[in-house]
Amino acid sequence: MGHHTYVAFTQASNDVVLALPVDLRAAQAARRALVKEGLDPDLDHTVCLLTSELVTNAIKHSGMGPTGRIVLAARLTPDFARVEVRDSGPGFDPDLRAEARGYGLRLTDMLASRWGVDRDPDAGTRVWFEVDRRRRRFPRRPGD
Repeated sequence: MGHHTYVAFTQASNDVVLALPVDLRAAQAARRALVKEGLDPDLDHTVCLLTSELVTNAIKHSGMGPTGRIVLAARLTPDFARVEVRDSGPGFDPDLRAEARGYGLRLTDMLASRWGVDRDPDAGTRVWFEVDRRRRRFPRRPGD
């Protein structure tokens, strides 16, 4: 009969899940895993910076001892990355980021397309962010 052409509507993604030790080397291990698993080179700097900040925050503020684990989960596609960092700590109020001593949450707020914090008394804290090149964060000129 006729000739059919099929078009893919979704892009392939790479999923990454890691259990990281509560150790300052965890941020480096997280960055390396994201790059190894196909992080878009155009997103590399921003995603690696924000991942380092969130993993470091989990190490410093979760209250977990050396036997605890930080869980990193990520979905990577061309032009898009979503990263989640989970710990068993009590969490924090994300509205207080302007009063925080470090720059991690302020950087996340400035550089991520979207981000958030989920707290659960039984499951701990999940901080996540998305970097999406397909969406412009700021309009180029009025009316865009």
